[in-house]
Amino acid sequence: MKTNVVPLILACLGLLITGCSSLNRTLATQEAAVTQFHDQYNSGKADAIWDAAHARFQGATEKAAFVTYLQGVKTKLGKATSTANIDRRMSTANEKIMAYLSQETLFEHGKGVETFTILMEGERAVLVAYNVQSKVLAAK
Repeated sequence: MKTNVVPLILACLGLLITGCSSLNRTLATQEAAVTQFHDQYNSGKADAIWDAAHARFQGATEKAAFVTYLQGVKTKLGKATSTANIDRRMSTANEKIMAYLSQETLFEHGKGVETFTILMEGERAVLVAYNVQSKVLAAK
């Protein structure tokens, strides 16, 4: 009886390690997507952000409106200089992983809280939604 338990324990440990490795890869991919977003934002490439976004993102706002919005954010807040995770939640449905990231971001002219909704499509992280809240944006 004891000999049957050892292979089962080893199999469970293998699944746990594989699952953790996959999760770490997913987290790293999401963080790389946010870094790429900030690089493109800082370079004034809002159109590239929109072009690479998910069809749901593109269906929610016209490209010109998004570009104008992001240019307005950059005018008021300036470039993103650093960011730190506040919250991260993930959900799965139909074998797809959706991540909800909240980050406190320091910009040249103030700070804000950015929220990213990212869909994992295989090994690729695709932007589904983006929002930024800041007192600087609310000020006239």
